[in-house]
Amino acid sequence: MLKKIASFLQKDVSELVKGGQQKKEVPESGVSLHNQFLAEMKVLASIAKTLDNPNFKTPDFGYYLEIKSHFLSNDKGYEGLNEIVELLSLAVSAQSSFQQMAQIELRYLSSKQQEYYNFVFLLLEEMFGDEPQGKENHNNQPRKRYDRQEFLRKIREKLEEITPELKTEEGRQALVEYKDCLESLASEREFGLKLLYLFKRYNFTDFATLRTISDMMAYLQDKNVKNMKAMEDLVEKNQHIFVSLGRIIGLPRNRENPETYGKMLQYLVLESKHKNTIQQFMKLMEVMNSWKEFYGKLLEIRSQYPENEYQLPPEFKKEIPGLSIYENYEKYIRLFEEKVNS
Repeated sequence: MLKKIASFLQKDVSELVKGGQQKKEVPESGVSLHNQFLAEMKVLASIAKTLDNPNFKTPDFGYYLEIKSHFLSNDKGYEGLNEIVELLSLAVSAQSSFQQMAQIELRYLSSKQQEYYNFVFLLLEEMFGDEPQGKENHNNQPRKRYDRQEFLRKIREKLEEITPELKTEEGRQALVEYKDCLESLASEREFGLKLLYLFKRYNFTDFATLRTISDMMAYLQDKNVKNMKAMEDLVEKNQHIFVSLGRIIGLPRNRENPETYGKMLQYLVLESKHKNTIQQFMKLMEVMNSWKEFYGKLLEIRSQYPENEYQLPPEFKKEIPGLSIYENYEKYIRLFEEKVNS
């Protein structure tokens, strides 16, 4: 009898201890949210896998990424140059749009056409001009800062307003082409409209200088772009071209030297050489930045339910889709985060 009682007590205590150690269940809401994030990441990982390209691993493209990183990170010798080199790059790549707009402004000079040109410039000035001071700042009102979509809406509305008052079909078509150039610049990059404003503000019309830079870039396509001495020598022979553009796009006077221009020319050549690869790489960065947001949320949920306290469902132990791609490009995903969201 005593043995039966002792056995019963021992079993009861054992079950109590076991019960005291029993892990909690992860709430259904937590599991549901976790699985939702996991599903989103699976879709993004599949897209990222398609975008991932062996060209991203080549030494030459790796060198482009290294140079781009210097600009984005404001490394020594590259401080404050990222926006300037982006403006210079855009000036070269979109030179046909700038030249077409300048030719339209010179050829079509009716009062309504000039009204449209002035309207565009005033919008650009609202977007990018300095805040007026003193007497110029009537009623102490700050400038309106339009975004690109608002700018596009306004130029389209203005064109619709004045089109009926234009006398010839040729004149109407000219303004449509002018508007198309504006739309192209607005979509080109984040700096497209700013560059247009700077060209207009400083009355820049010497587009031959842009063609000269294009010719230099073409000449250097198959050369050793790591040879900075060769870059600087080429710049010295054409320094007046870079100086005239540099002052328009905001390069400080103390940076007007062959070394600075050589770095920018090197970047332009690499960017042109790898144009298609860069476009695909930036799409991958965009996808992986979205992936990273879900990754952070997924880790946060998992951290709320540690394995030593909770009975984890199988989904919590699944391999995270896309993690290997993220680890391969983590440095660049973080570096390009602001650029892909702009």
